[in-house]
Amino acid sequence: MNLTLGQKISMALVLLTVFGGATAQLTPILGAYASTTIATIASLLASIVSGWMFIITGQGNMVRDVAAMPGVTRVAVNEQASQALAQVATDPNQPKVGAISPEVRETLNATAKGS
Repeated sequence: MNLTLGQKISMALVLLTVFGGATAQLTPILGAYASTTIATIASLLASIVSGWMFIITGQGNMVRDVAAMPGVTRVAVNEQASQALAQVATDPNQPKVGAISPEVRETLNATAKGS
């Protein structure tokens, strides 16, 4: 199974969230102090990782992930692209992502630069 970075982080968030809210379930197993400590640490880590998730799951990274999937030949981008998407579409390191036409490529170049 090929998991993206976003999927791996989401799986970690699920685990941290479960432990963050599992004080009542952990208390009989580990005791009050240990279960509260685990829940507190898990809750703090979930908050931090959620922030990271927000950053790495931007539009540009999603398109890169899709382009890297087996079975995807090309991701065609039109002139309505956001700056993040235009930057991916004009990146020479992303050969499977590009403009739908040469005219649109000029528009994407300007959008990517923030013009």
